[in-house]
Amino acid sequence: MNRFKVYVSDEGIAEINGDPLVPAPGQSVHEAVLDRLHQYAEESGAAVDATVGDGPGTTHFVLRVLPDGSSHVLAHETGEAPEPEPSPDVAPPPTVTASAAPATSAIATAVAHARATAATRGAAKEPVTGTDLPPAGLSEQIGRINALGIAGRLDEAFARATALRESLTGSVGAEHPHAVEARSVEAYLAYLRGDHREAVVLALAVARIRCGAGDERAASDVARAAAAWQQLDDSRTAVAHGRELLHMWGVLNRRGPLPPGHVELAEQVHRYVTALEAAYA
Repeated sequence: MNRFKVYVSDEGIAEINGDPLVPAPGQSVHEAVLDRLHQYAEESGAAVDATVGDGPGTTHFVLRVLPDGSSHVLAHETGEAPEPEPSPDVAPPPTVTASAAPATSAIATAVAHARATAATRGAAKEPVTGTDLPPAGLSEQIGRINALGIAGRLDEAFARATALRESLTGSVGAEHPHAVEARSVEAYLAYLRGDHREAVVLALAVARIRCGAGDERAASDVARAAAAWQQLDDSRTAVAHGRELLHMWGVLNRRGPLPPGHVELAEQVHRYVTALEAAYA
């Protein structure tokens, strides 16, 4: 049986066996991955397995795709980095069992689980300063929110993420790292529940803050915003937000080369925005 390694980030960047995969306009990164794996299965006439994750050290999931296009998650595998001992104050990320969910949902589930793991670990390492929410409490709340998302309870997860972001914004300010991370989780959940306009607004806010602060994660945040932007169905809104994406990419490019795959994504956005503008000229 053919076996592939798939990297999918919530920024709209994907790779299959190290080869970049850029979604077509209007196509989600999950759909692009599914289409390519389905193509491989059809060509071979047999099922293909893909180990799906968002980087080393996270939990990876084995996704099986059949020639008829059906798919399901088989199991999860431990990442390359050893699991740290869980703190008694931090809720461990939930385990996802075998599922017969649609492939795009299966891929999203795998990425969401990896994101829950990363968010829980990252929050647990944050230092306490001033009026910050204690790290254990923050990581526990993020872990619960991601657990709801993985379980498919996206509306509830989104509502909790919004409440957490509003609470943090009121206590430590909108640009505090904890508040920005909560907004990032909120944006991702909006994307998963199909509220692409809200996802774009939230993701752009995260990218704008980190870009202005010179944060090294800014390029990834801009790409994440672009992933949601690709799903917009209102042309004038797409042009306005697309121009802001291009502006931020320009700022980042002047500071240093963009990461691999991001240049191609920026060029794709530029072509689409130009085409939309020409249609209104």
